[in-house]
Amino acid sequence: MSATKRLKDCPTHKAGWTLVVNGVAMPPETEWEATSRFGGVLTAVVVDKDGKPVFDRPAYIEAPNVNVVAYGRDRDGKVRVAVIRQPRPHADDPQQPGVDGHSPVVFGQLPMGFLEKILGESMAEAAKREVGEETGASAVLRVTQPAYPWHNPNPTFVKTWSDLFFVEVDLEKIEALKADHSEPIYSAEYVSVREGKDHQGAVYRMSTANSLWFIFFATFPELWQA
Repeated sequence: MSATKRLKDCPTHKAGWTLVVNGVAMPPETEWEATSRFGGVLTAVVVDKDGKPVFDRPAYIEAPNVNVVAYGRDRDGKVRVAVIRQPRPHADDPQQPGVDGHSPVVFGQLPMGFLEKILGESMAEAAKREVGEETGASAVLRVTQPAYPWHNPNPTFVKTWSDLFFVEVDLEKIEALKADHSEPIYSAEYVSVREGKDHQGAVYRMSTANSLWFIFFATFPELWQA
C-alpha cells in the first residue's frame, strides 16, 4: 500500500499546494497532473498508518531509467571512472542566490538515461547503450549490479526509482576509437571536499552521482586503491 493518496481520495483534506495556471490560482481541491514521456508531476497526499491525510506535496514520477558507473583499467592497471560534464539549466547557482539568467551550472556526473521502450531493450541493455552514447565506449567487458540495485534521487518528493548498474569497459578500445583525444571522457580526477569543482569548473555536488559512486566503491572496495 502506498504511503500517499491522490487528492480526490482525500475529500476532507485541505490542500496546502495550489496549482496556478497562466497566473490564475485553481481551487485548492483541484486534482492535477503534468505528464510527458519522461515522467510526470501530480498531486499526492501523505497519509499515516491509518490512512488519515497528514500533508500534501506534489510527487515526481520518472520513466524507467538507469544510473551507471562506467569504469575500466588503463595500461598501468589503474582504475578510471567515467565522468560526464553536463550543464544543468534548472539548477540555481548557489553563489548567486535568487539570480536568474546566469550560465547553466556544469556538473561532473555519471552516465544516466531513460529506457528506450521503442527498442524493447532491457535495463542492462539501456545501461550499455548509455555508456556507449555518453562515453564513447563500445567494448563492454561485464555488467554488474549492487545487491540492492535501485536508487531514489530524493524520496521527499520522487516516487520512482532508478536501476543501478556498474559497466566495466575496455579502455584500450576507447582510446583507439575516440576521435577527440582532448575530451576528458575517462578521468580519475580527485577534487577536494572543500573545493567541490574540477579544473574545468564542473561541480561535484550532484547527489545522484555522489551516492552511486559511494555505492560503487562500497561494492568494490578493492578498486578504491587500484
